[in-house]
Amino acid sequence: MSATELRSSSSNEIRIRKEAARAFSVVGVVSIGLGLVVLVFSSLPVRLMDPVWQLQLSGALTAGGFSLLIGTLLVCTAGALPVSPPPIQANVKLLREVCTWVAILYLALIPIQLYAGVRVLQQKSGEEGRTQASWKKFRKQLEATGNEQELRALLGQLPQPINLPAKLDLPFPAFKKAIVTQADSRFNALIYQTNQARSQRLQGFIGEAANNSLKSLLFAAGFAAFAQGREGGPTLLKKAQGLFGNKSRRRSRTA
Repeated sequence: MSATELRSSSSNEIRIRKEAARAFSVVGVVSIGLGLVVLVFSSLPVRLMDPVWQLQLSGALTAGGFSLLIGTLLVCTAGALPVSPPPIQANVKLLREVCTWVAILYLALIPIQLYAGVRVLQQKSGEEGRTQASWKKFRKQLEATGNEQELRALLGQLPQPINLPAKLDLPFPAFKKAIVTQADSRFNALIYQTNQARSQRLQGFIGEAANNSLKSLLFAAGFAAFAQGREGGPTLLKKAQGLFGNKSRRRSRTA
């Protein structure tokens, strides 16, 4: 093979590598953009102090985490290819620095979503408790009615008023007893439904919290593998492995 052919082959190889680097970089940026779009639109409108919104944000971060991680992988791969253009290498350097904060964010997400989930459960339990208290108050007022006029006035004050017939088909004491029995039946059904819903919410929270916490931990480890404070320095994951490794060696020496 002549020198000219060797130079031509080498030039073609360099061109192919540059095109591959650009393709990896573009696809990586698009993947990161898709993850950010999912994150932004899933967390609107913003309500920072609302535990329901905090859970919504946690779900959005775990839903968009895979696209963000794959995009980071592709961009970093583009920067690692030989003869990678300088702009791509600059993007990789910036992205590695950002990955440090992203990894920390996913770790912080675990206690945040657990705390928000507990608050949501407490809010639901509080609403159910107030509903049951209202029913008990209504029953006491119902038992305290002494005549037909008081009964009609009480039933007319309900959120969904009960209109009695113009003339009762039973004597007032018997009619009142039937109304109390009916109220007790509805109240008992309400308590049963409340307990069932509370049990289902708790089971759903435990399963979802375990799922999201595990995903957050894995995403944190993934981004920590790319996180790098300075070029050539150890990644955040290697620092963490070294830290835990040193603790293990200290314990073994102490033992």
